[in-house]
Amino acid sequence: MIGIKVLKPRTGLMPRSYRRINTALGLALAIALNRASKFKFNVKEACAWRGTPDTAYIKCDPINIELGRHVDMDLAGKIAEEFGRKRWDGVTVTLNGELGKAKLEVDIDIYANEYVPLRLGITNEGLEVLAEPRGYIDDEVIDNFYELFDLEYDDMRAVIEELTAEMYFVELKAATYTGVRTYKLSEATARVVALRNYSFTPENTIPLWYRPWTRQIARTLYTLTPPGLRRLVGHYGMRSIVRDITPELRRYLERYYIVNERHGEKAIQLIPKATSPSTQNHRKAMAELREILKEAMKTTAGEKARKIIEEKGHIDWQDLIETLEEELRQRLT
Repeated sequence: MIGIKVLKPRTGLMPRSYRRINTALGLALAIALNRASKFKFNVKEACAWRGTPDTAYIKCDPINIELGRHVDMDLAGKIAEEFGRKRWDGVTVTLNGELGKAKLEVDIDIYANEYVPLRLGITNEGLEVLAEPRGYIDDEVIDNFYELFDLEYDDMRAVIEELTAEMYFVELKAATYTGVRTYKLSEATARVVALRNYSFTPENTIPLWYRPWTRQIARTLYTLTPPGLRRLVGHYGMRSIVRDITPELRRYLERYYIVNERHGEKAIQLIPKATSPSTQNHRKAMAELREILKEAMKTTAGEKARKIIEEKGHIDWQDLIETLEEELRQRLT
């Protein structure tokens, strides 16, 4: 699966603008698959639904969608209007075509908002777009994009690069509660991930696009930290640490991923390297980070904390954060 999460601006998006961004990102992924493929993907069907996708096709509300070179923002706007007017929960665009040797059908689910897949029990994390392939390579069944990074690496890398290019190309005007803003899709996208399954564990979730990337990486590191120890730091503490050790983290990521950082936009594109099976590179990166965090936290909460208490008579939260930050910096270098 490929999952896409929309970034919520502090000013807040109006519902129609939010749905327009969701729709544009779903169409951008369809266009990326089409452009990256030697054998073009075609729209087999496009269906609006209420309820759950598996049962709602009986009440399918057909939509006419054609894939152009770029996202048709007029079409995205019309679909966004219908989301509100007809109270759709989602739109599923089904493509069929070939990606390298893989013969695929791909369902791209575009949700009315991030809570729809949670409410329907589809995922346990909020997403606005979720794409799932079905197909085969020879006798091997394909049911997720995660494993296609091993089977058709060059084509999967091309899909992500085409998606990123489309996100930077497409502009849209979005109404917020403080006025109208012009966004590129890249500005409105928090993360793009390749999922092995629906568990969202770091080892089974390849990061492909993060913005702002330090906040998204902090979220991953917090998940990797043992539960009892992570509470000492908290989400905010992890964000603070990541901001200060950004150079070390970036160098660490470069061992396992092709890293394309957009400095002015606080965004980063990550594609697992193909030096060994690429998903193995990703799992190794996450396993090492998990061990680094565990050992750094144990040292910080143990001998380093005792030393600070002996010297100062007490320890506060800032001492803990600064000590953990230095431990992580040393272990990542």
